[in-house]
Formats: sequence, C-alpha cells, structure tokens
Amino acid sequence: MKKLIFLTLMIMFAGCDDDSTNNSNNINNTNNSTNSNNTNNNTNNTNNTNNTNNTNNTTLTRSFRMGFSPWMYDATLEARSWTYDHIKTHGDMISEHMEEGVPWPEAASGDDFTAEFNTEISERVQFAGDHPLLLQINAMDIARANLAPYRGTSPNMPLPAEWQGRTFASPEVYDAYLNYARRMIDAFNPTHILLGVEVNLLLTNNPSAWDDWVDLNTFIYTNLKTEYPDLLIGVSVFCVPYFDQWAPEHDSEAQIAALENDIEPNVDFIAFSLHPFMSALLADSFPEDYLNNLYSLTTKPIAVSESSYSAQEWTLPSMSITWHGTPQKQYDFVDQMLTESNNFGALFVIWFTIRDYDQLWENVLGSGEDSLIWRDTGLYDENGVERIALELWDSWLARPVVD
Repeated sequence: MKKLIFLTLMIMFAGCDDDSTNNSNNINNTNNSTNSNNTNNNTNNTNNTNNTNNTNNTTLTRSFRMGFSPWMYDATLEARSWTYDHIKTHGDMISEHMEEGVPWPEAASGDDFTAEFNTEISERVQFAGDHPLLLQINAMDIARANLAPYRGTSPNMPLPAEWQGRTFASPEVYDAYLNYARRMIDAFNPTHILLGVEVNLLLTNNPSAWDDWVDLNTFIYTNLKTEYPDLLIGVSVFCVPYFDQWAPEHDSEAQIAALENDIEPNVDFIAFSLHPFMSALLADSFPEDYLNNLYSLTTKPIAVSESSYSAQEWTLPSMSITWHGTPQKQYDFVDQMLTESNNFGALFVIWFTIRDYDQLWENVLGSGEDSLIWRDTGLYDENGVERIALELWDSWLARPVVD
C-alpha cells in the first residue's frame, strides 16, 4: 500500500516545469556535496576518537551501501526536493520501487509504455542522479497473491481484457515480464535488481500459485543472468513469516523450506524486508537474536531491501492495538540492524522513509489506517527534526565500504 501511494504522488508531479526541476537538482547537488562532507568529517572525528580507544587501532568499516526510498512526507514540490536532497546526503544508494503493476501488453509487443509511465521513469532516473541504485520490480500484485495488474496511465489499473485470466504460468507472462525487466534495467542502470518483492507472502496468501511463480522466476533469472552477467539479481522476502511464534497465520517450516529449495537456486542474493513490528512483537520488544536467526536462514549473500521501526506511539482504532514506539527503541533497532548486517557482510541496507509523513497522511491519504503503520518511522520527525537514530545512521555512513 505504501508504495502504491508513492507512485500516485510521483504521477501528480509528472509534467512539472523542467527548469524548476533542474534548478532543484542543482541546489540538491550543491547541498549534498557540502552536507556529505560535513557529515563525514564530523562522524570521522567521532570514529577517530573511538579508534584511539581501540587497542588494535583498527578502522571501522561497513560491508554495505546505505540508502532510502524517495518516499515523500507531503505531496508538494518542496517535499520532493527536500526528500531527494536528504536521501542523497544521508545515503550512498537509492531504492526505486516500481511494483504497482506491469505494462503487460506494451512489454509483450515492444510498444512504448504510456507517456505517463515513461515520464515517471525519466523523473526518477533524473532525481536519483549518479547514486548507485537498487531497482525493485514485481510480477505480483500488492496483495502478494496474484499476477500484477496493469501499469498504464496510472498504477494498478485493471488488466486489459486479453490479459485477464492469465497467471504466472502463462507463456505470454514469461515473455512480457522478461522484456519488462530488460527495459527497466536499461532505463535505470541499477547495481542491484529485485525481480520480486516480499515474494514469500505468496506462499501464505495463495499457495497454489507458488510453484508457478517459482518457475517464472527461474526463467527470468536464467535469461537475465546470461544477458547481464555483472548485475546482481535477487528477490526480497518479508521477515515476519519466518517467526510464526509471533505470526501464527504463517507456517515457518514451510517458509524456510521454500527459501532453501525454491528461491535460493535462482538468485544471487536474498534481500530481507524488515518490519518486525507487523507481528505480535508490535513495538514492545525486539529479540536480540532475531536478525542473527533470520540472516542465518540462507547461505546466499544477504541485504535489507526496506526497513522501518516506529519512533512514536500509535494505535489502530479498528483493532484496538497500540504500538509503543519511542525514539530510543528505533535507535536500538537501527543499531542492531546495522551491526548484524555488517556481521553477515550485507550488500546494502535500505531504510524506507527518511521523514515522518504526518502532512501526507492528513492532507492526501485521508488519515487512513492502512497508511498509518509507517507514518512515524522516519529518521526525521514530521517537523524535519533529526531523531537520535539518524546520528547513529550517519556514523555508519561515514565508514568506508569494504567488500
């Protein structure tokens, strides 16, 4: 749902004045250079102090790139500019989620995508600039249950008549999704690509479709790996189903078996989607061994494709459930995530939203419950004030990346 809302906002900005956009980019690039240097210098001073106290005098390093998605805190040009400026300053990678439908007929025929979709692609590429990029696409719908809908003039349009009834097993889907992946790779030039997002949820939501999706992913991965041998190709899986003691609607044994037998043979890496509070854990506790146990499930290289943790208390009225988030709990989660990711040699770590989006939630999203879940997970609060977890994040960003 969060990604569908983001795409809708991007479409709202399509066709905005190009000069204004270019000026915004120039300002962003200038600010990025200055802010990044200041941040790195300040953090390096901290690291130097720490290293002085280290008897081995070793330099602190990280294995992973760090970044955000360009999720905006409000539906304004100012918010878009602020967001891209800050995710470039506080990260060395950008994650672009392009999973609200697939232009199935155009991908199959080789025809141009709609003007609206082409504009969105162009603007995302322009704003991302020369940052290394994670591209996420998906043949599944947002519910993680069936074939993705149509991406035409807007996200998640109904499938055209001739595409209705087609499934992951349809030959037309094989050809179209492979062509779509090729075109998106050529447009974005990513360093890493996910061919599916939170794919393990299909095993819970529509288990009869699982084998067909596995065969589709095998076909796409095999072909793309031949054509783009240097591109790292993976999928993401949602963390919650692997811990059915806090999510009994899932079968952890089946999930782990599918990860090992069905997913691992046809990926270069496994990316984890980390929102552990979307379970009975809520934001009350987070086990110290959670990430160690999760990352140990795979023998493949690991990454974090999206992550979040609430820094404020919030309630879902319809369920009478309260999440007792605090800035300190968010800090502790970020600390554990970055430390364990480094211990496992992660390729990248993505935090989903850099700033709380109270304005967006109130002005555009109608204060809906489905969009409340991630509202207070930013490393900046809704007023643009830094949370304590951001300083920790930046201290890791200042470390050199060592493979």
